[in-house]
Amino acid sequence: VGQAISSTLDLEAVLKKIATHAVRLTGLDNASIYEYDEANEAFRLQAADNVDDELLQTVRRYPIRKGDGTVGGVAITREPAQVPDILDDTYRSTRKDLLIRAGYRAVLTVPLLSEDRIMGALSVSRKTAGLFPEEIVEHMKTFATQSAMAIQNARLYREIEIKSRELETASRHKSEFL
Repeated sequence: VGQAISSTLDLEAVLKKIATHAVRLTGLDNASIYEYDEANEAFRLQAADNVDDELLQTVRRYPIRKGDGTVGGVAITREPAQVPDILDDTYRSTRKDLLIRAGYRAVLTVPLLSEDRIMGALSVSRKTAGLFPEEIVEHMKTFATQSAMAIQNARLYREIEIKSRELETASRHKSEFL
């Protein structure tokens, strides 16, 4: 995963690789990585591995709002959040019914942080109820750190591209003026 981050600036490819490794190395049923849009206070799906099609289409169409479910909740708490059983009445999410229909029972979401700023969220699920072992939570924190770095690198690269175009335009205007 570290190699993927340093070998390409293709954010989608890097995050897809992280999601795939998260599922493969932990034995969980799926993984999703979201980027947080601060202006709209919403999480947009960037990559997923082994996610139910109906759930995937819904999340792509309708971003997750700040405060909604575990993904939206980490924007507020900035701490990992897990739900040992989504059938429990205390779990609130606009996607709860979709998760249940897809057969998921437990959810773990870890925030992607950069200098205490929320960059996104890494969410994993499984089809059996119960708490996630501490070692899986720690693995997800590591994957979250790598995902946050990938998002930060991609944002910086986008800023550099924009500034380069602006400089090129300014240089062209200067040349035309002279």
